Amino acid sequence: MPLIIPVLLIVLSRCFNQSEGVLIKKYNQKHGKGNFIFASIISLSAMLFFLVKDVIIDPIGFYFPIEMLPYAIGAGVSYALAYFTTCLAFKYGSFVLTALIISYTILVTIIHGLIVGESISILGWIGIFFILCSLYLVKGNKNGDTIKINKKWVICVVITFITNGLFGILLRQQQLDFQLTTGTKGIYDNEFMVLSLALSAIILFIIGIVKEKSEAKYIFKHGTLYAMGAGFANGICNLINLYVYTLVPMTFFAPVSSGTGILVAFIISKFLYKEKFSKLQYLGVLLGAIALVMFNL
Repeated sequence: MPLIIPVLLIVLSRCFNQSEGVLIKKYNQKHGKGNFIFASIISLSAMLFFLVKDVIIDPIGFYFPIEMLPYAIGAGVSYALAYFTTCLAFKYGSFVLTALIISYTILVTIIHGLIVGESISILGWIGIFFILCSLYLVKGNKNGDTIKINKKWVICVVITFITNGLFGILLRQQQLDFQLTTGTKGIYDNEFMVLSLALSAIILFIIGIVKEKSEAKYIFKHGTLYAMGAGFANGICNLINLYVYTLVPMTFFAPVSSGTGILVAFIISKFLYKEKFSKLQYLGVLLGAIALVMFNL
């Protein structure tokens, strides 16, 4: 198969991935109510793709050991908080900067890897340095930057960064633990995602009904299509990725996907939202994209 086909599929995957953020931001721009209920619908919609894959396409294959529940519960709580704060981050801040900082959650899993005895390459250390430089540059300054950084956005992306990272750690840890008992890495990943997303949806919905009860009717009326679209975009992205994994090695997929993701986010930010940056912020985004590629080489 020509290499251009998996490359185009990766680009398509990243487009669906970033369209999730576009739909979240669009809903908040037009309506901006009920992010708990809104996020619960996203979680539920994203879960359906994993559920279809395992329960409908291969019903015999859906199985998980009871020992996996603590991992899934922790991941569900983390994902719930991450989805909620992601919605707020896209609401309060720049599209591309939000996407960029969320992508940096790979740092949390790298730190976890070092704790459990994994090593990091020279390129990885350079990538960490580039990320630190990127964070310094994208924050902007008081000398006329068009994109401003506000406190609400900072709080939201920091929480998203931590909770997304915790989710990644729990996913990785269950892979490591069950690889020891089954000899197969990632054997329960699909079941893990179904349980985690289902719990995330339940948590967000319960909190939403309690805190957003008076707005529930409005949210369901105006937010359901946006939220389902975001969740489905998430699911389609994952399905495309699963297919591309069979075409090219991860050593090719991961850096191309990481770099392309930031490029797509930047194009959306520039042409859809007309966001303008200083030269230093442009440099910060570029360094961030390079860092993400380095982590995956």
